[in-house]
Amino acid sequence: MERLGPPVADDWRDDHLEAIGAKGTNGTGGHGSWGEPDLSLLGTGRRPAPAFPLHLLGPWAGWCERKARGASAPVDYVAVALLASVGATIANVRWPQAGAAWAEPPVLWCGEVGPPSSSKSPSMDAAFTLVRFAEDRMTYGFEDVQQEHSTLKQACEARVEAWKIEVKTAVKNGDAPPAMPDAAREPPAPVRPRIRVADATVEALGALAAGLPRGLLLVRDELAGWLGAFDKYGGGGSDRAFAIEMYGGRSYVVDRMKNPEPLHIRHLSIGVLGGVQPDKLEMILNGPDDGLASRLLWAWPDVKPEFTLARGVQDDGPMQLAFSRLTDLVQGIDEFGQLEPVKLRLTGEAEDRLEAFARDMVERCHEASGLLAGTLGKARGHALRLSAVLEHLWWCGGSPGATEPKVISPEAVTAAADLLNAYFVPMAERVFGDAAIPIVERRGMLLARHLRQNQIGEFNARDVRRQVGGMLRDAADMEAACKQLLEANLIRRRFARAGDRKGRKAQNYEVHPEVIADRPFAETPVRRKMGTPVPVVSLAPIAPISAQMAPKAQTAQGGKIFLEQGEGSRIFVDLIEDNRDGDGENE
Repeated sequence: MERLGPPVADDWRDDHLEAIGAKGTNGTGGHGSWGEPDLSLLGTGRRPAPAFPLHLLGPWAGWCERKARGASAPVDYVAVALLASVGATIANVRWPQAGAAWAEPPVLWCGEVGPPSSSKSPSMDAAFTLVRFAEDRMTYGFEDVQQEHSTLKQACEARVEAWKIEVKTAVKNGDAPPAMPDAAREPPAPVRPRIRVADATVEALGALAAGLPRGLLLVRDELAGWLGAFDKYGGGGSDRAFAIEMYGGRSYVVDRMKNPEPLHIRHLSIGVLGGVQPDKLEMILNGPDDGLASRLLWAWPDVKPEFTLARGVQDDGPMQLAFSRLTDLVQGIDEFGQLEPVKLRLTGEAEDRLEAFARDMVERCHEASGLLAGTLGKARGHALRLSAVLEHLWWCGGSPGATEPKVISPEAVTAAADLLNAYFVPMAERVFGDAAIPIVERRGMLLARHLRQNQIGEFNARDVRRQVGGMLRDAADMEAACKQLLEANLIRRRFARAGDRKGRKAQNYEVHPEVIADRPFAETPVRRKMGTPVPVVSLAPIAPISAQMAPKAQTAQGGKIFLEQGEGSRIFVDLIEDNRDGDGENE
């Protein structure tokens, strides 16, 4: 009430006033001047889109820029699709390991948000051209493998027929029947090598994961459709449970309806990449609180209404060859002859940097709530995964003669942490928007936007509650929303009873003129209570380039990987130098 100021007329508490507002009004402005309004509740609840730190991609920065220009799309879409593709290509081939036993598959789940005309699909196609070329190399000679399997299958069938005759003869003579020879057992059918899969059922995904142990990338044009199809034909929640297990790389067993033998998947590691329209985000964000939405890394850049036709010839051959080097990496084998991912340990300094980042995320997680808390809680795992993705992205884009990574470097961990701090965490806050705001404040924002959009100068709480419904359906929720607007000085009370009738006063309110002022909605301020700003800082001093980064800086210039006069190598070296001031310390 102190913010509203003292009433200028005694009729503020008069019980015999004629009803004001929705039940009949004499207009606004009759009870003194307004105080300064807090217009932040009129915002959308979404923070501005952060810029993608493209320099962190090292030798791939120039390629991403070219592909984004060719698609007339933000570079975010191309860069995120590239990260997801790299993670899926080495999903069960190389796992980063921190500490004694913490290892995770480098698969990433990425959601690209934007309207239908934002060029999400052409941007993802740029990364898929790399994947298709790698798949073609992997499948070279597969027809010969199929023919060999057909021959073995026929031979096994012949041995089975011969064994059946031996069994009949033994039974007829009263002898013990012979056991079926191992050579009569049909070998499993070969599965065509691939990385990308689209629109597959859980059973089909399980079969592919069992036959393709390197890992997969599930691509969906609409992630909301994928999530909406969970357990559509029954399943009792098993589809969603399978999807969550796809992220962890653990062993998994799929029971099949048409085959009594279950599928044993040694490491279920499947990355996810898909698009989401903004108006369908609610389907994902308001689902069960099982951490599925928190596993996603989001990209929702600002899309400019422009189009530029890509002209000339772009030779993607060098970059396709560079990406396909990831498929040359060989899986490990355990003591039982089973394929296993090779664990790449973080160096001691890299572990120190990861530990510092994880501590910061834990502190911020305790101060957050809802979906944002889940995202911050998984940030350290994302940092570990991204460090392996970036390490191998830098390697495959460097000199063809460079040896594959044997450890995860401190620079890769720092780049992964900076990528999360500068981009993915702020982007999660942007995507979650209202979902990251406390429910009480969300109700106030909903009411404020309803008043503005419908140009309501005076209203009755019960009438508006019935009109809006949803989060304002209950009287207590509407009362809490009105309290929010009262504290923000966006409305003020006009409670009154008509005539001499007794009973509760009608909850009528007058709306501040600024709320319904005639100006573009986009000019209304973004709400201020968006949480702690995300710092973008390096986690530890970086060693001199001559000692640690000279090999990488040199290999970034090798071959003909860079099509724009070594632009990628310059950006890659700047990645290291930008983290240092003149004294060799972190800025």
